[in-house]
Amino acid sequence: MLLVAVAILGVLAGILAPVVANKLDDAQLRSEAEVLRTLRGDFEATYDSVDYSNLNEASIAGDGLAPGTLFTTFDQATGLAARMFAPTVIVDTAGWVTKLAIKRGVNSYMAGSSYSALTQNQYTSIAFNAYGVQRCLVLGPTGELGQQRYLLISAMVPPYRVLAFPTADNTQTFNSIWDQSWASTQAQVPALWSTLLPAQQIALWNAASSNNRTNASRLLVERIIQPKYSLTLANNSQTDTAWVDIGSAVNAITAGPNSGTVQSGSISGFTKGILSGRLIVVRRGPGVASAYEVQRFFLYSDVNLTIQ
Repeated sequence: MLLVAVAILGVLAGILAPVVANKLDDAQLRSEAEVLRTLRGDFEATYDSVDYSNLNEASIAGDGLAPGTLFTTFDQATGLAARMFAPTVIVDTAGWVTKLAIKRGVNSYMAGSSYSALTQNQYTSIAFNAYGVQRCLVLGPTGELGQQRYLLISAMVPPYRVLAFPTADNTQTFNSIWDQSWASTQAQVPALWSTLLPAQQIALWNAASSNNRTNASRLLVERIIQPKYSLTLANNSQTDTAWVDIGSAVNAITAGPNSGTVQSGSISGFTKGILSGRLIVVRRGPGVASAYEVQRFFLYSDVNLTIQ
């Protein structure tokens, strides 16, 4: 009887083990999706920081920031596999992980240090997912009218799987990931990739792994859009000049007395719009030395200003 009972328990264990494993896998994927949403919220919360070198993640070249700004180091779409499956993360003082760590009050890191997932500190908890694969924050095409896009990506696969991504063109790879649906358990890679990757890589991406999920469905993607806005200044004063700072760009707009309307789209660095969250400071007076501040606000919509 004891042997029969043991045999029955063995059969039940064999039946239940895959079910339990699949439940745990689903829970792990849901947990990682929630982590990405939290990281996205923290990332967006840096938009209105005036410390562009050390905290504001939206420090992007060509967006009107003052010379000398330490632009954020983002991941490139053509270098995703190299970043994801690297065994260590190097602490870059301008890196998106470091800036996010500062935002979170994390100080358990040293600039230039190399950490593996096994380090298990607050810094690596941002950089690595539960599989020891690095998360990526990818900068989308710059100079798009009215928006700046980003992709926050986490591949929930073992590091030894080493999935490949197209490496020919940043914008092409970024858009192909952005446009594809990855949510279904049977998700497939974009059709475009069949012309950019070897056939065995396409098969690996589209093949079912654990939990009857394709490897493509294990790529978790959080899409982020940072809007860009316009600012219009009408100086109707007969005596005062108006000066407008846009972010760290001091006197980005200068409008003389009764000079009419100036639009931010005509100003170098802001032709495609002003990134959401930028601090706007407006001053007026007969001269720069005697000018006084009349308005200060963070830009989260299109704005029309009038100086009377």
